[in-house]
Amino acid sequence: MSFIRKHKKAILLLGILLIGANLRAPITSIGVAIPNIKIDLHLSNSVISLLTIMPLLAFAIASLFAAKTGNRIGLERTMFIALILIVIGLLTRTFTNTYFLLIGTLLVGIGNAYGNVLTPAIIKGRFPRRIGVVTALYTVVMNLCGALSSFITAPLLHQWHYNIVLNLVILVTLFTMFVWVFQLDRYQLKVKGADSLQFNVWKSTLAWQITLFIGSQSLIFYSFLNWLPEYLSSKKVDLSVSGTYLTILQLCLIPMTFVTPMIIEKMRKQNLIIFISGLLFIIGTLLVMFNIHLVLLGVIFIGVASGISFGIFNTFFAMKTESSVTAAKLSGMAQAVGYLIAAVGPLLFGILHELTHTWLFSFILLIITACIIMTYCTRSGRKQTVEGELRSKGQPTQL
Repeated sequence: MSFIRKHKKAILLLGILLIGANLRAPITSIGVAIPNIKIDLHLSNSVISLLTIMPLLAFAIASLFAAKTGNRIGLERTMFIALILIVIGLLTRTFTNTYFLLIGTLLVGIGNAYGNVLTPAIIKGRFPRRIGVVTALYTVVMNLCGALSSFITAPLLHQWHYNIVLNLVILVTLFTMFVWVFQLDRYQLKVKGADSLQFNVWKSTLAWQITLFIGSQSLIFYSFLNWLPEYLSSKKVDLSVSGTYLTILQLCLIPMTFVTPMIIEKMRKQNLIIFISGLLFIIGTLLVMFNIHLVLLGVIFIGVASGISFGIFNTFFAMKTESSVTAAKLSGMAQAVGYLIAAVGPLLFGILHELTHTWLFSFILLIITACIIMTYCTRSGRKQTVEGELRSKGQPTQL
């Protein structure tokens, strides 16, 4: 126990990084396995669309309750419960049945939602002077494991059934639970803020700009994550090649998610870098859309843009707030509404293709979304906090 007490910060950091390893890997493998799932379970495009947006709907709904649950029983204990939900969801998905697949994916999504919302608050509370570095490491591990999950799924599907391949990540989750146990007997971090001082983030323009930024970025990213293999399949591209493209897209996130938090932490304003991320999304989408031979270059642009924007908004939860309570509430609001917007992306992308029998209008949807990032969302980069904005408006402290 003396070893644990002596290295409690290092163990907590390892736990945070392992949390990141669980937040994307169970989801990214689904896109690669969709052709197998569709054939094996005889699913329609509508059910496939529901499967692809299920994690995002779970993110949207569960994010509303994450901060309150964390405040009631403590952030670290709530995180452990989230890991239990992920394990239950992964075990449920091992059954070859449509309903079990949907329910299991929903449970995994709920667990991931709690991790998404509470991790930035834990980082802010436990590593207040290392927010940029810890956030960078956390997002790198998250995206690296997501990319690895996509990369290994395609070859493993040739050897094993999809219900085994999709849920191999349970080994990582169980190890994470073992490491996280050491956080349960310590003083529990709660999102109390400064005394009873609490702000209604839903009345903040800055909070809404960050929220729309998350929604727009995620809409584009998850549309590509779920539909790129199907789009490339219609162009006679092999599934293994499509899986490689998805892996490259996610690998391109990694260096950007690492350096972006540390860069923007030193910037007075972040407007320009947000604008650049939107521009890269447009360039990447156009390359994928118009020339099958330039898909590789296109996914690189999309990956870089996703990495920049992902690094920005994960850092904004801590940077644009003054306390852990506001960080958790901003994270909950932004991810609840943002992922609800994101869930519309893969659904509309598929519906537009099915109605028009062309991919043109589906890609136009993504380009319009990128334009929103370059205009409205860019304003979230101004030098201001949510609390400072609400105080300047003369709004009282509220829940």
